[in-house]
Amino acid sequence: MKSAELLRCSGGLLLAVAVQAAWAQDAAKVAAPAAAVSASAGAVAPVAAPSAPVAAPPVKERNMTARFSAEKPVLGMPLGSSTTRAHCSTDGTAFYDLTASGTSAGQQLYGISPEGGVKHLLRKLPIDYTNVLVRDFFAGDKQLVTLLQAEKRDDGPDAPPRVTDYFLSLEDEAGDLSELVAMSVRFKPVKVARFASGDVMALGWDEGNLLPVLAIVKEDGSVRRFVDLDAVRPGGARGEGTKTETAIVKQELATLESLQGATFVPDGNEVLLTWPGTTKPVIALGAAGEERTIPIAIPAGYVLNDVLASSGGRGLLVVRVKEADVRKPAADEVAPPPKMMLLEYDAVHGSRIGRVVFDKPKVEDVTCAPNSLLTAVFYDTIPDANRPVRDAATGAATSEATQLVVATARQF
Repeated sequence: MKSAELLRCSGGLLLAVAVQAAWAQDAAKVAAPAAAVSASAGAVAPVAAPSAPVAAPPVKERNMTARFSAEKPVLGMPLGSSTTRAHCSTDGTAFYDLTASGTSAGQQLYGISPEGGVKHLLRKLPIDYTNVLVRDFFAGDKQLVTLLQAEKRDDGPDAPPRVTDYFLSLEDEAGDLSELVAMSVRFKPVKVARFASGDVMALGWDEGNLLPVLAIVKEDGSVRRFVDLDAVRPGGARGEGTKTETAIVKQELATLESLQGATFVPDGNEVLLTWPGTTKPVIALGAAGEERTIPIAIPAGYVLNDVLASSGGRGLLVVRVKEADVRKPAADEVAPPPKMMLLEYDAVHGSRIGRVVFDKPKVEDVTCAPNSLLTAVFYDTIPDANRPVRDAATGAATSEATQLVVATARQF
């Protein structure tokens, strides 16, 4: 009997040590969260927390030279629209939302295919509201979704909102089907993504409990299920005994700020939850709520800029990283742009395979990584005998013109 009790005590001690080690690992520079939380009685059962990745086999890194060729002119895009952030779908179409996040919503959406074709779509907006803001936009597998915040005010635009509602503006990639859906959720949605099934993944904030929320939302705007976020919460464990209540609240507010900087990226049948500006791991999410962690090994001195959208299936992630510390300029200087690199990673273990190098275009001009290709949208000087222009320095006529183009390169 004493032996059995000793075994039970030893098992409990080992479990406590394992839980403490898991939280410590979550707070490290590159985490691999693996905690699991069971649902309480009578509540909707959350999906299990992401499983820790298997240790990566050793990989010899290499430089891979990409050659962007077959430049195609892009016609029909509004001037300057390509300078906004590209949102890539899984087939490589780069969509541009002409409305910046947090500003009054517009209807104009444009897309550039890898072949140079331009799509023009109109987004549905709610009416009878004083102000409508774009909170997030996502392009997935032939499915688009915009998160809209709509406000009603009694005394003009400077008055506090009387009513705040959230909507999903849903479109297909061709622009033939569009729908506006009111969200029926009890949290503040911040980021959204959309699966091929039509369901929407929503990342939000529980203002009552000061906690992040991850939920799968049906096409009618109601919650299908919640996904467990305890193990993937960027701030790690909360409520440590040595912290005061004020410090805990401050920590959770910092977590809310990190949600604002999170980005969903399509990757085949999955959606990647990424944290630009950090070295945090990538979380891969399935349509049924299943999760897995990819602790990408970002080089020292760099942070994540973004993960390129992909059609999936190749077991690779194409990741753009940037310098973490850029020298602050003097008052009369212009801040230098951070150095960037384009890297390939194993999509299961997160090990770095190599660096993608090329002469043209710039690293920041690469937009998507579909079907074993890299695509880039940029301005280039190309021959155009029908539209001669004048050289700025000499005034001489030249047959070259600067034009928006799209080019592709084969992945390795």
